[in-house]
Amino acid sequence: MKRRKFLLLSLLGLFISLVAYWYYKFKSAAVGDLMYPSDLTEICDRKTLITIGKQYRKLTDENNKKYLEELLLKDAEVHHTEIKTGLKTKVAEDFNTGNTILIDGWLLSITEARQCALLSISEAN
Repeated sequence: MKRRKFLLLSLLGLFISLVAYWYYKFKSAAVGDLMYPSDLTEICDRKTLITIGKQYRKLTDENNKKYLEELLLKDAEVHHTEIKTGLKTKVAEDFNTGNTILIDGWLLSITEARQCALLSISEAN
């Protein structure tokens, strides 16, 4: 009886650990996709992205981590597994519609600027 109880508790503990691991891995990947504009990260280093984010935050009232996350998730209009693709599509749409901003000589989509702003807030914490 004790052996069965031990086995059951061990399996339950393993299951809970696997779920927790998956959740944190999944969540960190989703947050990373929100903070790093995919095309911009190919030509800018992290420091430049943070500088852009700080400048964007000074120019707008978008200075809250939760608010920026909500805006970016809304922009992506997809589930977490497709965030990167959704944001990339939104960036292209921003450029096509003129939804852009000039920051430190960079012409950016609003979505890219928001991603940099989120990165700069996360870096400050």
